[in-house]
Amino acid sequence: MDVATERPVKAQLTTARLLLAQFIAQLDEYGAMNREARRTPRGRDLSARLDGLKEGREKWAKKVDELEARLATEVTE
Repeated sequence: MDVATERPVKAQLTTARLLLAQFIAQLDEYGAMNREARRTPRGRDLSARLDGLKEGREKWAKKVDELEARLATEVTE
């Protein structure tokens, strides 16, 4: 019997916030790099993943908003 179990919303929110923070940190790191730093292996890695990092930040920001709203609804019920 396959029963899908969903993690508690609070736990999902914690994970979503952690993932969002990781995307933000990498984008901030890239933003703080000068031209020379962007030529390093780390800079090239971030440059190659820049579009994905922006998409990830957007996706997880939306997920955090959704989970916060869901958690607020659960608390008020």
